[in-house]
Amino acid sequence: MFYNHKEKGRRYTMSQDQRTVHHCQARGTCPYLMDHRASVTDYLIFKQEVDPSLYGALIKDGWRRYGKSIYRMLCPHCRLCIPLRTQAFSIHLIGSLRKILSLNRDLLIIPKPPAFANEHWLLWQKYSLWKHPGTLDELDEASYCQLFEPWSLIFEYREDNKSKKLVALGHVDPLADGFSSVYFSFAPEAKARSLGFFSMLAEAYLALSTKPDTSTQYRSISAKEIISFYKNENLLKPMGPKVDGYIEELYGSPRYYYLGFWIPGAPKMDYKARIGTFELAISDNNPSTARTWKRFASRDEAMAYLQAKDWPGI
Repeated sequence: MFYNHKEKGRRYTMSQDQRTVHHCQARGTCPYLMDHRASVTDYLIFKQEVDPSLYGALIKDGWRRYGKSIYRMLCPHCRLCIPLRTQAFSIHLIGSLRKILSLNRDLLIIPKPPAFANEHWLLWQKYSLWKHPGTLDELDEASYCQLFEPWSLIFEYREDNKSKKLVALGHVDPLADGFSSVYFSFAPEAKARSLGFFSMLAEAYLALSTKPDTSTQYRSISAKEIISFYKNENLLKPMGPKVDGYIEELYGSPRYYYLGFWIPGAPKMDYKARIGTFELAISDNNPSTARTWKRFASRDEAMAYLQAKDWPGI
């Protein structure tokens, strides 16, 4: 079938070689919230590869990529899977984040093309078995390769010393206006580094500092450069609205870091709102209508807004 997405006068179409796509839905139980509420997942499965321009246009409407499909949650009486994005210069360096930056100042982040590497696969396996219930048989090469498409990117997080030990992997999808986080895994023995939060800081900075027309020329970057950026930008925050103009002059058009869904109250997903300031893709009126990005300074501010709107699922 040829898929046209229409919503409130907007239309998104796929490029000529992406016209075959299968649409289906899956019903089940919410994998995020603990009250066993019913869930419905909407899928678009591409024959070849996911069209990055279509995906970039749909991401604020709740679509996420996995393998050669994009999906969104259309659960009855619930709209808590809310897309969240941030910008590096908007992040507030509270005390714990400063400590996390310092803990990881010895790391080097190395961009890699979306190709299978045995070292990557083994780290992902090790993390998955430690973090989630499952068996080794479920973590085969094909399952790992679902994390990237030909246009995706892998970030290696290595110790910047003689050993160059691999401690974490970040999988991201480059979009026209930034990076969309796909998955992050780390060596369980490195859990004291709080690498999940460090990766959010690092990849938000990488999204800001990388232009879309240089996607094949990413450079390795030291954590010390990232720390320097956040320290300097933190000094600018008292300038208020002037910061936006300064950053745009320095870096060009806005560059965002998309973190997937924020799900209030879900232990695995609620942490994303600890990185403020952030934007949520929501509707000011009916939650089922077209969404726009709305900025919030904190999780508490966002929760107060949703509760005042009687947001479905709260």
